[in-house]
Amino acid sequence: MKPKRTHSKAHAVKLVGVFLLILGMLCLPVAHLHAKAIKFATLAPKGSTWMNNFEAMGKEMRAKSDGELRLRIYPNGVQGDELDVVRKMRAGLLHAGAMTATGLGEIQKEVLIFQLPRMFRTYDELDHVRDYLQTDLERTFKDAGYILLGMGDIGYYYIFSNQPIRTIADLQSPTVKMWARTSDRIALEFYENAKIATVPREVTQVLPSLYSGQLNTLAASPYVAVALQWYDQFKYMSDLPVNVGVGATVITREKFDELTPLQQKVLRETAQAYQSDLIQNIRKDNDRALEALQKKAGIEVVEFAESDRDAWDALAVETHNALVGEIYSQDFLDKINDLLEEYREKN
Repeated sequence: MKPKRTHSKAHAVKLVGVFLLILGMLCLPVAHLHAKAIKFATLAPKGSTWMNNFEAMGKEMRAKSDGELRLRIYPNGVQGDELDVVRKMRAGLLHAGAMTATGLGEIQKEVLIFQLPRMFRTYDELDHVRDYLQTDLERTFKDAGYILLGMGDIGYYYIFSNQPIRTIADLQSPTVKMWARTSDRIALEFYENAKIATVPREVTQVLPSLYSGQLNTLAASPYVAVALQWYDQFKYMSDLPVNVGVGATVITREKFDELTPLQQKVLRETAQAYQSDLIQNIRKDNDRALEALQKKAGIEVVEFAESDRDAWDALAVETHNALVGEIYSQDFLDKINDLLEEYREKN
Protein backbone atom coordinates (compact mmCIF):
# COMPACT_ATOMS: atom_id res chain seq x y z
CA MET A 1 0.00 0.00 0.00
CA LYS A 2 2.99 2.34 0.44
CA PRO A 3 3.50 2.87 -3.29
CA LYS A 4 -0.15 3.94 -3.56
CA ARG A 5 0.33 6.68 -0.94
CA THR A 6 3.41 7.94 -2.82
CA HIS A 7 1.44 8.08 -6.04
CA SER A 8 -1.40 10.01 -4.33
CA LYS A 9 1.10 12.46 -2.84
CA ALA A 10 2.72 13.08 -6.22
CA HIS A 11 -0.69 13.61 -7.78
CA ALA A 12 -1.58 16.13 -5.08
CA VAL A 13 1.66 18.03 -5.68
CA LYS A 14 0.84 18.27 -9.39
CA LEU A 15 -2.64 19.58 -8.62
CA VAL A 16 -1.19 22.23 -6.30
CA GLY A 17 1.28 23.23 -9.03
CA VAL A 18 -1.48 23.61 -11.59
CA PHE A 19 -3.56 25.61 -9.12
CA LEU A 20 -0.67 27.96 -8.36
CA LEU A 21 0.01 28.41 -12.08
CA ILE A 22 -3.63 29.34 -12.74
CA LEU A 23 -3.65 31.65 -9.72
CA GLY A 24 -0.48 33.32 -10.96
CA MET A 25 -2.00 33.91 -14.37
CA LEU A 26 -5.11 35.41 -12.81
CA CYS A 27 -2.96 37.74 -10.74
CA LEU A 28 -0.96 39.04 -13.70
CA PRO A 29 -1.54 42.75 -14.39
CA VAL A 30 -4.47 43.27 -16.72
CA ALA A 31 -2.33 45.60 -18.84
CA HIS A 32 0.09 42.75 -19.49
CA LEU A 33 -2.64 40.35 -20.59
CA HIS A 34 -4.34 42.90 -22.84
CA ALA A 35 -1.37 44.98 -24.03
CA LYS A 36 -1.65 46.05 -27.67
CA ALA A 37 1.77 45.90 -29.27
CA ILE A 38 1.89 48.23 -32.27
CA LYS A 39 4.69 47.29 -34.66
CA PHE A 40 6.01 50.59 -36.00
CA ALA A 41 8.63 50.92 -38.77
CA THR A 42 10.65 53.91 -39.97
CA LEU A 43 13.74 54.74 -42.01
CA ALA A 44 14.85 57.13 -39.26
CA PRO A 45 18.16 56.11 -37.64
CA LYS A 46 18.66 55.61 -33.92
CA GLY A 47 19.63 58.82 -32.17
CA SER A 48 17.96 61.07 -34.73
CA THR A 49 15.33 63.64 -33.76
CA TRP A 50 12.70 61.46 -35.42
CA MET A 51 13.62 58.37 -33.41
CA ASN A 52 13.91 60.31 -30.15
CA ASN A 53 10.43 61.67 -30.83
CA PHE A 54 8.94 58.24 -31.61
CA GLU A 55 10.52 56.65 -28.55
CA ALA A 56 9.21 59.42 -26.28
CA MET A 57 5.79 59.10 -27.90
CA GLY A 58 5.79 55.36 -27.22
CA LYS A 59 6.67 55.88 -23.55
CA GLU A 60 3.91 58.43 -23.09
CA MET A 61 1.33 56.23 -24.84
CA ARG A 62 2.27 53.36 -22.55
CA ALA A 63 2.06 55.54 -19.43
CA LYS A 64 -1.27 57.12 -20.37
CA SER A 65 -2.80 53.73 -21.16
CA ASP A 66 -1.51 52.02 -17.98
CA GLY A 67 0.73 49.83 -20.11
CA GLU A 68 -2.03 48.76 -22.50
CA LEU A 69 -0.45 50.40 -25.57
CA ARG A 70 3.11 49.47 -26.50
CA LEU A 71 5.01 50.83 -29.49
CA ARG A 72 7.53 48.33 -30.85
CA ILE A 73 9.75 50.46 -33.10
CA TYR A 74 11.86 49.14 -35.98
CA PRO A 75 14.28 51.97 -36.94
CA ASN A 76 16.86 52.54 -39.66
CA GLY A 77 15.00 50.72 -42.43
CA VAL A 78 15.46 47.28 -40.85
CA GLN A 79 12.02 46.33 -42.17
CA GLY A 80 13.01 47.45 -45.67
CA ASP A 81 12.29 50.57 -47.65
CA GLU A 82 8.94 52.29 -47.39
CA LEU A 83 7.32 50.23 -50.15
CA ASP A 84 8.35 47.09 -48.24
CA VAL A 85 6.85 48.55 -45.07
CA VAL A 86 3.53 49.30 -46.79
CA ARG A 87 3.38 45.74 -48.16
CA LYS A 88 4.03 44.36 -44.68
CA MET A 89 1.34 46.62 -43.21
CA ARG A 90 -1.15 45.31 -45.76
CA ALA A 91 -0.18 41.76 -44.80
CA GLY A 92 -0.58 42.53 -41.08
CA LEU A 93 3.12 41.96 -40.34
CA LEU A 94 3.50 45.63 -39.39
CA HIS A 95 0.84 47.98 -38.06
CA ALA A 96 2.15 51.51 -38.30
CA GLY A 97 4.94 53.63 -39.71
CA ALA A 98 6.45 57.07 -40.11
CA MET A 99 6.89 57.67 -43.82
CA THR A 100 7.98 60.17 -46.39
CA ALA A 101 5.84 61.00 -49.39
CA THR A 102 7.02 57.85 -51.19
CA GLY A 103 5.44 55.49 -48.69
CA LEU A 104 2.40 57.69 -48.20
CA GLY A 105 1.88 57.85 -51.95
CA GLU A 106 1.65 54.07 -52.06
CA ILE A 107 -1.30 54.36 -49.66
CA GLN A 108 -2.94 57.53 -50.96
CA LYS A 109 -1.11 58.94 -53.96
CA GLU A 110 -2.75 62.40 -54.03
CA VAL A 111 -0.79 63.32 -50.90
CA LEU A 112 2.29 63.45 -53.14
CA ILE A 113 1.04 66.82 -54.37
CA PHE A 114 2.63 68.39 -51.26
CA GLN A 115 6.05 67.42 -52.57
CA LEU A 116 5.73 69.04 -55.99
CA PRO A 117 8.77 71.12 -56.94
CA ARG A 118 8.59 74.82 -56.08
CA MET A 119 5.01 74.50 -54.78
CA PHE A 120 5.49 76.10 -51.35
CA ARG A 121 7.68 79.17 -50.89
CA THR A 122 7.58 79.09 -47.09
CA TYR A 123 6.70 76.78 -44.22
CA ASP A 124 3.80 79.10 -43.39
CA GLU A 125 2.29 78.38 -46.80
CA LEU A 126 2.71 74.64 -46.29
CA ASP A 127 1.16 74.79 -42.80
CA HIS A 128 -1.78 76.84 -44.04
CA VAL A 129 -2.66 74.47 -46.89
CA ARG A 130 -2.08 71.30 -44.90
CA ASP A 131 -4.17 72.49 -41.95
CA TYR A 132 -6.96 73.58 -44.27
CA LEU A 133 -7.05 70.15 -45.91
CA GLN A 134 -6.57 68.12 -42.70
CA THR A 135 -10.11 66.72 -42.57
CA ASP A 136 -10.07 65.80 -46.26
CA LEU A 137 -6.71 64.06 -45.87
CA GLU A 138 -7.89 62.06 -42.86
CA ARG A 139 -10.95 60.92 -44.79
CA THR A 140 -9.01 59.81 -47.87
CA PHE A 141 -6.53 57.81 -45.77
CA LYS A 142 -9.39 56.19 -43.86
CA ASP A 143 -11.05 55.21 -47.12
CA ALA A 144 -7.75 53.59 -48.12
CA GLY A 145 -7.68 51.53 -44.91
CA TYR A 146 -5.39 53.69 -42.75
CA ILE A 147 -5.68 56.20 -39.93
CA LEU A 148 -3.64 59.36 -40.41
CA LEU A 149 -2.11 60.13 -37.02
CA GLY A 150 -0.31 63.29 -38.08
CA MET A 151 1.48 64.97 -40.96
CA GLY A 152 4.85 66.66 -40.82
CA ASP A 153 7.73 67.71 -42.99
CA ILE A 154 11.34 66.74 -43.53
CA GLY A 155 12.55 70.14 -44.63
CA TYR A 156 13.36 71.94 -47.84
CA TYR A 157 15.41 69.85 -50.26
CA TYR A 158 18.56 71.41 -51.69
CA ILE A 159 20.93 70.03 -54.31
CA PHE A 160 24.15 68.56 -52.90
CA SER A 161 26.96 67.97 -55.37
CA ASN A 162 30.69 67.69 -55.98
CA GLN A 163 30.75 70.48 -58.53
CA PRO A 164 29.07 73.89 -58.16
CA ILE A 165 25.46 73.85 -59.40
CA ARG A 166 24.53 77.40 -60.36
CA THR A 167 22.44 76.84 -63.49
CA ILE A 168 20.18 74.28 -65.11
CA ALA A 169 22.98 73.65 -67.62
CA ASP A 170 25.26 72.62 -64.73
CA LEU A 171 22.73 69.94 -63.81
CA GLN A 172 22.55 68.79 -67.41
CA SER A 173 26.29 68.05 -67.46
CA PRO A 174 27.11 64.43 -68.40
CA THR A 175 29.23 64.20 -65.24
CA VAL A 176 26.15 64.67 -63.01
CA LYS A 177 24.66 61.47 -61.61
CA MET A 178 21.47 62.68 -59.92
CA TRP A 179 19.67 60.47 -57.43
CA ALA A 180 15.93 59.87 -57.64
CA ARG A 181 13.96 57.33 -55.65
CA THR A 182 12.87 54.47 -57.87
CA SER A 183 9.21 55.10 -57.14
CA ASP A 184 9.39 58.92 -56.97
CA ARG A 185 7.26 59.78 -60.00
CA ILE A 186 7.46 63.51 -59.28
CA ALA A 187 11.26 63.72 -59.14
CA LEU A 188 11.63 61.50 -62.20
CA GLU A 189 9.20 63.67 -64.17
CA PHE A 190 10.81 66.92 -63.02
CA TYR A 191 14.35 65.82 -63.83
CA GLU A 192 13.25 64.44 -67.19
CA ASN A 193 11.62 67.77 -68.05
CA ALA A 194 14.85 69.51 -67.05
CA LYS A 195 16.92 67.01 -69.08
CA ILE A 196 18.84 65.89 -65.99
CA ALA A 197 20.13 62.30 -66.06
CA THR A 198 18.97 60.31 -63.02
CA VAL A 199 20.15 57.19 -61.21
CA PRO A 200 17.13 55.57 -59.50
CA ARG A 201 17.88 54.08 -56.08
CA GLU A 202 15.97 53.51 -52.86
CA VAL A 203 17.00 55.40 -49.71
CA THR A 204 18.79 52.41 -48.20
CA GLN A 205 20.96 52.17 -51.35
CA VAL A 206 22.08 55.81 -51.47
CA LEU A 207 25.11 55.64 -49.18
CA PRO A 208 26.77 52.65 -50.87
CA SER A 209 25.98 54.22 -54.26
CA LEU A 210 27.73 57.42 -53.18
CA TYR A 211 30.76 55.46 -52.01
CA SER A 212 30.93 53.53 -55.29
CA GLY A 213 30.53 56.66 -57.42
CA GLN A 214 27.23 55.55 -58.97
CA LEU A 215 25.73 58.73 -57.49
CA ASN A 216 27.36 62.14 -57.01
CA THR A 217 24.40 64.55 -56.82
CA LEU A 218 21.13 64.50 -54.90
CA ALA A 219 18.41 66.66 -53.38
CA ALA A 220 17.89 66.35 -49.63
CA SER A 221 17.24 68.46 -46.57
CA PRO A 222 20.35 69.47 -44.59
CA TYR A 223 19.29 67.40 -41.59
CA VAL A 224 18.66 64.31 -43.71
CA ALA A 225 22.11 64.71 -45.27
CA VAL A 226 23.61 64.72 -41.78
CA ALA A 227 21.38 62.09 -40.14
CA LEU A 228 21.90 59.56 -42.96
CA GLN A 229 25.63 60.37 -43.19
CA TRP A 230 25.51 61.50 -46.82
CA TYR A 231 27.04 64.91 -46.23
CA ASP A 232 30.72 63.92 -46.28
CA GLN A 233 30.40 62.78 -49.89
CA PHE A 234 29.74 66.34 -51.10
CA LYS A 235 31.53 69.68 -51.48
CA TYR A 236 28.68 72.00 -52.52
CA MET A 237 25.04 72.79 -51.84
CA SER A 238 22.91 75.07 -54.06
CA ASP A 239 20.87 77.69 -52.22
CA LEU A 240 17.66 77.28 -54.26
CA PRO A 241 15.34 74.65 -52.78
CA VAL A 242 13.89 72.08 -55.15
CA ASN A 243 10.85 71.24 -53.00
CA VAL A 244 9.84 70.53 -49.44
CA GLY A 245 9.89 66.96 -48.20
CA VAL A 246 6.77 65.86 -46.37
CA GLY A 247 5.95 62.88 -44.20
CA ALA A 248 3.34 61.46 -41.88
CA THR A 249 2.60 58.79 -39.31
CA VAL A 250 -0.11 56.23 -40.10
CA ILE A 251 -1.58 53.07 -38.61
CA THR A 252 -3.68 50.46 -40.38
CA ARG A 253 -7.39 50.84 -39.80
CA GLU A 254 -7.55 47.13 -38.95
CA LYS A 255 -5.11 47.52 -36.06
CA PHE A 256 -6.72 50.78 -34.94
CA ASP A 257 -10.13 49.10 -34.79
CA GLU A 258 -8.72 46.46 -32.43
CA LEU A 259 -8.13 49.15 -29.81
CA THR A 260 -10.70 50.24 -27.27
CA PRO A 261 -12.18 53.75 -27.66
CA LEU A 262 -9.99 54.94 -24.78
CA GLN A 263 -6.87 53.43 -26.35
CA GLN A 264 -7.74 55.05 -29.67
CA LYS A 265 -8.12 58.41 -27.95
CA VAL A 266 -4.74 58.06 -26.22
CA LEU A 267 -3.07 57.03 -29.48
CA ARG A 268 -4.54 59.89 -31.49
CA GLU A 269 -3.92 62.63 -28.93
CA THR A 270 -0.38 61.51 -28.12
CA ALA A 271 0.61 61.06 -31.76
CA GLN A 272 -0.78 64.46 -32.78
CA ALA A 273 0.98 66.24 -29.90
CA TYR A 274 4.31 64.64 -30.71
CA GLN A 275 3.87 65.26 -34.42
CA SER A 276 3.43 68.98 -33.74
CA ASP A 277 6.60 69.01 -31.64
CA LEU A 278 8.44 67.04 -34.31
CA ILE A 279 7.61 69.58 -37.04
CA GLN A 280 9.15 72.43 -35.07
CA ASN A 281 12.15 70.38 -33.94
CA ILE A 282 12.98 69.18 -37.45
CA ARG A 283 12.81 72.73 -38.80
CA LYS A 284 15.24 73.85 -36.10
CA ASP A 285 17.45 70.84 -36.82
CA ASN A 286 17.59 71.77 -40.50
CA ASP A 287 18.76 75.28 -39.58
CA ARG A 288 21.42 73.87 -37.25
CA ALA A 289 22.46 71.22 -39.78
CA LEU A 290 22.90 73.84 -42.51
CA GLU A 291 25.17 75.85 -40.25
CA ALA A 292 27.16 72.75 -39.28
CA LEU A 293 27.53 71.66 -42.91
CA GLN A 294 29.17 74.97 -43.73
CA LYS A 295 31.27 75.52 -40.60
CA LYS A 296 32.28 71.96 -39.70
CA ALA A 297 31.91 69.88 -42.87
CA GLY A 298 33.24 72.59 -45.16
CA ILE A 299 30.37 72.43 -47.63
CA GLU A 300 30.16 75.58 -49.73
CA VAL A 301 26.70 77.04 -50.38
CA VAL A 302 26.57 78.35 -53.96
CA GLU A 303 24.00 80.77 -55.34
CA PHE A 304 21.70 79.50 -58.06
CA ALA A 305 21.80 82.03 -60.90
CA GLU A 306 19.01 84.60 -60.87
CA SER A 307 18.76 84.29 -64.65
CA ASP A 308 17.81 80.58 -64.35
CA ARG A 309 15.32 80.81 -61.50
CA ASP A 310 12.32 81.66 -63.68
CA ALA A 311 13.18 78.79 -66.02
CA TRP A 312 13.49 76.46 -63.00
CA ASP A 313 10.03 77.54 -61.80
CA ALA A 314 8.59 77.09 -65.31
CA LEU A 315 9.89 73.51 -65.37
CA ALA A 316 8.23 72.98 -62.00
CA VAL A 317 4.84 74.19 -63.28
CA GLU A 318 5.26 71.99 -66.34
CA THR A 319 5.77 69.05 -63.99
CA HIS A 320 2.68 70.02 -61.94
CA ASN A 321 0.52 69.95 -65.06
CA ALA A 322 2.08 66.79 -66.50
CA LEU A 323 1.11 64.73 -63.45
CA VAL A 324 -2.57 65.71 -63.43
CA GLY A 325 -4.63 62.56 -63.83
CA GLU A 326 -1.66 60.39 -62.97
CA ILE A 327 -1.15 61.30 -59.32
CA TYR A 328 -3.81 63.89 -58.49
CA SER A 329 -6.83 65.50 -60.09
CA GLN A 330 -6.95 68.91 -61.75
CA ASP A 331 -9.49 69.93 -59.10
CA PHE A 332 -7.09 69.09 -56.27
CA LEU A 333 -4.20 70.97 -57.92
CA ASP A 334 -6.47 73.98 -58.56
CA LYS A 335 -7.67 73.89 -54.95
CA ILE A 336 -4.14 74.09 -53.58
CA ASN A 337 -3.12 76.81 -56.04
CA ASP A 338 -6.22 78.82 -55.09
CA LEU A 339 -5.43 78.43 -51.38
CA LEU A 340 -1.87 79.59 -52.00
CA GLU A 341 -2.94 82.55 -54.10
CA GLU A 342 -5.45 83.65 -51.48
CA TYR A 343 -2.89 83.23 -48.68
CA ARG A 344 -0.20 85.17 -50.57
CA GLU A 345 -2.57 88.04 -51.26
CA LYS A 346 -3.33 88.36 -47.53
CA ASN A 347 0.27 88.02 -46.45
